[in-house]
Amino acid sequence: MSSAAGDPLDALPVAVLADVLGRVADAGDVAACRLASRALLAASYQCPRVRLCAADRARRRRREGRPGVGGWSPAFPASVGNLASLLGPHLRSLALDAAEGQGRPDDAMWVEEGEFDEADDLHLTSGEAVAAWAATAAGPVLREVEIADFWPQACWRKAEALPLISHYCLSLVKLGLKNSWLSVDGLKKMPNLTHLTLEFIRLDDENLDKMNECFPCLHTLNLIGVGGLKDPKIHLPQLKTCRWEVSNIPQSLAVHAPSLVFLELKCVRPDRLILDTPSLSTVKLTIDKLGATVQVDGLVSLRNLHVESMDLNSLIPVFIDNQAICTLELELPESAHQYDLLQEVNNPDYLLRMLASISDVKLGRRFSCELISCLALCRESEFRSSLKKLLIHIPPSDSTFKLLPLFQICAPFCEVTVLFHADSADDTRRVAISAWTASFPEIRWQWGTWK
Repeated sequence: MSSAAGDPLDALPVAVLADVLGRVADAGDVAACRLASRALLAASYQCPRVRLCAADRARRRRREGRPGVGGWSPAFPASVGNLASLLGPHLRSLALDAAEGQGRPDDAMWVEEGEFDEADDLHLTSGEAVAAWAATAAGPVLREVEIADFWPQACWRKAEALPLISHYCLSLVKLGLKNSWLSVDGLKKMPNLTHLTLEFIRLDDENLDKMNECFPCLHTLNLIGVGGLKDPKIHLPQLKTCRWEVSNIPQSLAVHAPSLVFLELKCVRPDRLILDTPSLSTVKLTIDKLGATVQVDGLVSLRNLHVESMDLNSLIPVFIDNQAICTLELELPESAHQYDLLQEVNNPDYLLRMLASISDVKLGRRFSCELISCLALCRESEFRSSLKKLLIHIPPSDSTFKLLPLFQICAPFCEVTVLFHADSADDTRRVAISAWTASFPEIRWQWGTWK
């Protein structure tokens, strides 16, 4: 890039070039950019965002014929510490990945491909590994940190990442930790932290008391596959968005969050469920079965509800009846068998009446297929309807008359989207479309396909 005319990048401010390198982020790519231009070389010392992937580093080291830890190439945690020291107060975002970016702790298969030196310790949430970068000049100014640990090395060793990060990273706003066993001993309050994600974590905080105490200003909380919980209670006054996928079967689940507006909850069958969430407007609920004790007084603002469950007899009275629901999405779990919905809902007319009370209804593919089996037993469809928008999935072969009770509950000028299965014959589609449009000319029809 350099020439007798000079480097064209020299005309750009260092801050602009540093921001560009920060968007590249990957440490290997940034290193390559440093070799391309003196301007980029100078800007690289002010790079605000860096991502380091252990698998990429191992492969790059092997291609270049570099020795492992026994030679001159430093171990991965030491390399992270060196880079943090180099960038110092300019570093704002640090991402470390020892899991190849995969979604599960056991998916880091690159290690088994011979691209990893066993002497390289990839326990990235250990106290030593965290201190290597957090204790540098970068620690106090970092605003975002994400660490995906290497599960085979992290699962059996308790990590001190949380206490050390709370001690050094006083400006941290967003924190994400994955694939680790985390201790909370010595954890300090982090008033600036607003976003926290814990994914595939064993957490030594069985009731979440320490989390509530030390992260009081969280706006977004993601607990995905967090184990070690016994009687967890989320008690965060400023929390607005929460995604909670419960990995075990705790005795109870409780959410006390007066500012919460969005909740996605996936669980099995908690004995006790408490939702004290007066501002909650959207709920996505995946549950096997409600327990004996349910306290959901705080749903006065609920408007949008997504339910995936077979336990509709318990869920409908709690979450739908006497609530001002505007949008409802219903789906059955993948484990559902034919006629399970029919056995669960003893009165199909009650189900139709419930659907007619909602303005916007979306029926998932499994729910749609099972609902069609129930419609033949409906005896009543002449009641006032609020249904203005409906989406339904049609299985490959179903006669058109089965859906008539459902279309009869649509309000005038209702917008109905019918998704035919991709394997449906063209003649079947034409017959259905002709019959429905002739029987319900006031409905605004839309047609599509699903697989």
